Amino acid sequence: MARVPQVIVVDPDRESAAEVQKMLNMLGLAVMASTGYGVEAFTLAFQLKPDIVLMRIEEPLVRPVQTLGRLTDGLPDLPVIVYSTEANIRLMRQSMVSGASDYLQEPLTEEELESSIMRVLERKEREAMRRRGELEDPVPQGTIITVFGAKGGIGKTTIASNLAVALATEAHQTVALVDMDTRFGDVAITMDIPVERSIADLARNLDSVDRNTLRDYLVRHESGVYILPAPTRPSDWRNLHAQHIRDVVDVLAQTHDFVILDTPGTFNEIVAAAIEVGTMILLITTLDMASIKDTVLALEMLHERFGNDDERVKVVLNRAGMDTGVREKDVERTLDSPLWRRIPQDNEVVKSAQLGRPIVMSKPNCKVSSEIRDVARALAGVRSKANGHKAGGSSGFGKLIRPLFRKSA
Repeated sequence: MARVPQVIVVDPDRESAAEVQKMLNMLGLAVMASTGYGVEAFTLAFQLKPDIVLMRIEEPLVRPVQTLGRLTDGLPDLPVIVYSTEANIRLMRQSMVSGASDYLQEPLTEEELESSIMRVLERKEREAMRRRGELEDPVPQGTIITVFGAKGGIGKTTIASNLAVALATEAHQTVALVDMDTRFGDVAITMDIPVERSIADLARNLDSVDRNTLRDYLVRHESGVYILPAPTRPSDWRNLHAQHIRDVVDVLAQTHDFVILDTPGTFNEIVAAAIEVGTMILLITTLDMASIKDTVLALEMLHERFGNDDERVKVVLNRAGMDTGVREKDVERTLDSPLWRRIPQDNEVVKSAQLGRPIVMSKPNCKVSSEIRDVARALAGVRSKANGHKAGGSSGFGKLIRPLFRKSA
C-alpha cells in the first residue's frame, strides 16, 4: 500500500487552517500538525519531517516571509506551497524569492490543491532519484504544439504552417513542422517544398538516427523551419502506430525549440498520440455551426481522455469576423470555454496557400499575419512589439503566475 503523504499546515487563522485541513483530509492526505508562524512552525517541521508544508501568506508580510525563508533555508528538501487571498506581483515574487514551490490563490479548490501537491511531490522525488543516480541526465525538450480540430477545412494546416514560420522568423526559435494528416497531408504544398522523405521513413529508421543524421529527413524551408512531410502515399501510414509518433516527436523535441504537429480533422490513434505528447493543444474552430458542434464534442473527448486541463487546451477561432450569423460570444457560451485567440477572416490566406507561400511572408502587414505573429510571441515568451508588454493569452490571473514558481526537474 502506498504511503500517504504527510502535511503540516502553517496558518495563524484557525478558521482558514481548519478549511485547508478538511480539504486535505478529503484528498486522503495526513495532516500531522497545524501551527502559526515563527519558531513553532520550524520546530514542528524539523521534528515531524513532513513531506510538504502548506503555508498561508497575508499582509503584513514580515512574519510569514521570515517563517517561509527559515523553513526553506533550514530544510531545503522540504517543499512549501504558499496560498493567499492576494494576487499581487510583489507578494508572489517575495514568496518565490523566499523559496516557495508553488503559489495558489484562494479560494482553494480540491482539484487545484491536489494537482499542486502531486506535482511538487513528484518533482521532489525526481530530484531525490537524480541525486541517488537513479535517473539519467535530463535531455533538452522543446515545446510541442498540437494543432487539432474535429473538422476538415477549418484552416488547421494554414495556422500550423504560418505559426511555424512566425516562430522561426519573428521569435527566432528553431522549429520543426510535422505533417501528421493521415489522409491528405498538405503541408508540403502550402509550403512549396519537395517530398523526398517523410515521417514514415524517419519512424522506420529511428533506431539508427542521431542528431547529425536527423536533418537528412527534414526539408529546410526558406523561413528556417524544418519540415517533416507526410507520406505521398496514404498507405504508408498503415505501418505507423502511436508509439512511432511518440518516438519521432520526442527526437524532434530534443533538437528544436518548438515542434508543431499538424493533425487531420478526424480522431484516430495517430491523432491521439499527437494530443497526448502536446505541451499545448490549439483547438481550432470557426463560426460555422458544424465546426462549433464538432468542437464541443472534441472538448468533451479531450476532457474525458486527457483530463480537464484548461492550461493545456487553447481554443483558437479561425476566420473571425466572417458573417455566418453566429456571434463570438455565442461560441464561447456554447463551448463553455474562452477563445484564446482570434485569427481574422482574409481571402488572401487562401491565395497565399495556393501559391505555396505562408501569408506571414507574402502579406506580412495584414491583420492575419499580425495576429499569428502575436501568437508566436506569446508562445515564445517574447515581448509584443505593439504594446511592449509580455505577450500572453491565458485567461485568469492565477494561470499566468503559476509558471513563475515551477522549477524544472
